[in-house]
This record gives sequence, structure tokens and C-alpha cells, in this order.
Amino acid sequence: KADLLAKYQRKENPGRMSAEYAATIEALDQNVGRLFQALQQRGLADDTLIVFTADNGGTPDNVAPLNGSKGSLYDGGLRVPTFVWSRGIRSPGRKSDTPITSTDFFPTVLEMAGLPAPIDQPLDGTSLVAEFEGRRLPIRDLFWHFPCYIGRGSPSSAIRRGNHKLIQWFENERVELFDLSQDPGESRNIARANPKTAAVLLSNLKAWQVRTGALLPGGENPDYDPAARNRSGSRNDRRKGKRAD
Repeated sequence: KADLLAKYQRKENPGRMSAEYAATIEALDQNVGRLFQALQQRGLADDTLIVFTADNGGTPDNVAPLNGSKGSLYDGGLRVPTFVWSRGIRSPGRKSDTPITSTDFFPTVLEMAGLPAPIDQPLDGTSLVAEFEGRRLPIRDLFWHFPCYIGRGSPSSAIRRGNHKLIQWFENERVELFDLSQDPGESRNIARANPKTAAVLLSNLKAWQVRTGALLPGGENPDYDPAARNRSGSRNDRRKGKRAD
């Protein structure tokens, strides 16, 4: 919006946020407010669950001290805030550091609406109602899978259990293990120092890949052309071009 852009262009900005980004954030905030006001005016707010989150992490200049960024399976590419509002939440104002994923929203909506889970639809997530009521969710395995080149990431898969997170890199079958409670920036690979933990998490990750039919890289792409340009116009010369079978 031109007026918001002008507002932030006039402000001194010693930080990293651009005027365009700041103006976009305020516009988003205004429109979320408009949606909430419309729900109240129509008498629908009491029967509505509002979830505000993001689909991916941020850009490199906005995720510090986390490692990685959008398109990466480091926490800089995964970790985003989530806000939930509903009249049915019995502990308002509560903050939680329990890790969740977007697959948790479907079973959450089902439970809050009093609906049974579909017989023919596996539930990949866990209902968050217990968390809304002030009870902790049990520790569970969380999974992410990017078997492709996206953003600054390369083909990889990840699993998190409690504070431990393991990343499997498909280009060279390298494995990284991190203790996020001690190393939120994922700068120290502790896989060699903790071989049992790494082996268990890698085994669980591979079992999940098989169970869900996850696409996996199947070797180098015979049609790979390092001189070609991708859709963004960048050359492919830094990538070997593995394919997902």
C-alpha cells in the first residue's frame, strides 16, 4: 500500500527490515483485524477457530540466530510462530514452546467441532486441544521431507523427537544430529558422539518414508544440463540434478 510504504520510508530503520516488508506486515495485520471484525459483526466469532501461521521459515536476514532459511530443513526454514484464537480455548493468553506442524490443524478442528475422524483418511497430525487446555502433548516424532531443490535447500528429510533433530541429506547420505535445547542454531553435528540416538531417529525417518510412500531421489538425472536456466532465471551449475523417482 502506497501510504504504508511512505510511512516506513520516512522512518529511520537501523535494523534489517525493509520499508516494503514493514508496510506489508502492517497491511496484513490490518486485514486480519478486518476479518475478525466481520466475524463479530455477523455473530460467527463464537463458532470460529482462527489459526495464524506461516508455511515456511524466513529469509536469511530475518531468522538469526537460527540456521538455514526458507526451503531448508534447518530450523530457519521450518520454525515459525503460530497464534490460535477461539472462544473454546479455556486457557487464554497461554504461551507454549511445544513443537507442532500444520498437519495438527485437521485433527484439532475435528475435535473442537465434535466430529469423528474420517475412516478413509489417515490423520498425520495430533489434535492440539490438550495444549489449548494447558496440558502438554506427549513427545512424538515430527517429520519434514523436501526431496528436491527448493530455495537454498538441497534434497533432504528430517525428523524431530523432543529436543533432538536429525537431517538426512540425499546427495551424499550425510546425517546431521542436533540438540536444539543446547544448539538452536544447529551449528554442531553430534551424530558421531551420539550414534545410538542418530541410528534410532534415522531408522524411524526411513520407516516413515516407506509408510507414507514418500518420493526419494533415485540417482543422477541423465537429462541434467548444467548450462540450463531454471524458472527464476538462475543457472543450474551448482547442482548435480538428482531426480525423485
